[in-house]
Amino acid sequence: MCIQRIVAGKDRAKDEKRPVRDGDIVTACQQTCPTDAITFGNLKDEGSAASKLRHAPRAYQVLDELGTRPGVTYLKKVVREAETKPAAIKGHA
Repeated sequence: MCIQRIVAGKDRAKDEKRPVRDGDIVTACQQTCPTDAITFGNLKDEGSAASKLRHAPRAYQVLDELGTRPGVTYLKKVVREAETKPAAIKGHA
């Protein structure tokens, strides 16, 4: 996942004598995604956007139940509830 960008972000923080902050490292796919569908960050930092999304109700990890410790978290699709009113049939009153 963009090792060059990760190293550059860590080096920049080290040069500035500070820890890496949330948002310091932006992957290429994250940067170019027009829908902001990709979030990259430190899962050990409870305050990071990535950590918050990983613990969201919609979050799941593929093969997590097998103990694989996946590094990628997916969010379930948001589905709107069906309308409560039945659709009217045309031509009938």
